[in-house]
Amino acid sequence: MDVLTLFFVEASILFLFSLTVLAGSIGRSGKSGSYWFAASNFCGGVGLLLHCASDGPVLIIVVLANLFTFVELTLLTKAIAEFVSLGRHVWLYLLGLSVLMTVATVRYTLWPENHNLRIAFISVVAIATAASSATLLFRSLRDTVKVSTVVMGILFSLYATTNTVRLFNVWTFPHQSFFHIWLDRTIIAALSFGFIWMTTTRLRDGLERLAGTDALTGTLNRRAVERETATVFSRSREHNHSIAALMLDIDRFKQINDSYGHQAGDLALCAVAECLRSTMRAGDLIARLGGDEFLVIMPDTDADAAQLAADRIQTQLAELRFSCDTGEFGLCASIGITSIDGGNLTLQDLLKLGDRALYAAKAISRREVSAPLTPIPTT
Repeated sequence: MDVLTLFFVEASILFLFSLTVLAGSIGRSGKSGSYWFAASNFCGGVGLLLHCASDGPVLIIVVLANLFTFVELTLLTKAIAEFVSLGRHVWLYLLGLSVLMTVATVRYTLWPENHNLRIAFISVVAIATAASSATLLFRSLRDTVKVSTVVMGILFSLYATTNTVRLFNVWTFPHQSFFHIWLDRTIIAALSFGFIWMTTTRLRDGLERLAGTDALTGTLNRRAVERETATVFSRSREHNHSIAALMLDIDRFKQINDSYGHQAGDLALCAVAECLRSTMRAGDLIARLGGDEFLVIMPDTDADAAQLAADRIQTQLAELRFSCDTGEFGLCASIGITSIDGGNLTLQDLLKLGDRALYAAKAISRREVSAPLTPIPTT
């Protein structure tokens, strides 16, 4: 295979990737990164086809081929920036660099013609864009590490490295070897695979979050809390740490629905969920079990600390007032507290303890929080 055949084959692949990414993004909101990536692949394919052209003015072919290559790399960085929601303006600086390099290409294609400098210009833009994209990807890993993102960061780093080698070797080896051209274009093709992998991973994670989230309040649902607590209980047994739980339901919730309407009831549920999110720690699990009943699981927490958390919740709820078309109302809730120390207890055991604690709290007063109950013994 010669260089022109390689360019033609990869141009076809880039056009295919462009159509694939575009088709997969149509109708989905918040996916502008995919559109930029599709545009990048399209520009790359056009640039490669121009490199294959043998008819026409040399100046126009060379300049346009390099311009489309520069734009391909710049839009690639733009796509990554949109995907990770970081450095969205970096691509503008890279676009300015590309315009500058295009002007220089015109200068050294007209007179005096210097093929080495043109290769150097391409390498400079490739290094800048690849280094920027790799930096954005690795910065995005501060919250969660995704294998697909790591692989993409490595590919961009490799692309920057190969072009750095080419930049310093262009004066010694003015004519690029087929191997270097093949490696360069193979990395670009691999980046297309990687981007599709990243978008697929994000879509899958989004579906998993959606399946485990209560649609109204944004808290975990019953299915998700069962999955998440498996890890919490395993860690608790391993380190013999205590786990506390709060069972909460809204007092006179049916009366709120009957008197003020179901929209007011939904507003109350969302307010309780927001109160729990603002009161609890980052590692606590907050779930809506159904109706007006919420569960909070607090790892590495004893009964005294859980009591303080329940008091904070009660205080914050007492300050809330809601206005609707049919009047104004406030919120109060009953909270049952329980705690366990390691052992072989399960989520079902914890829920039973929580129900008993909540029943006791309601029996005393709808505005009171119960004392911790003794865990159910297990064998």
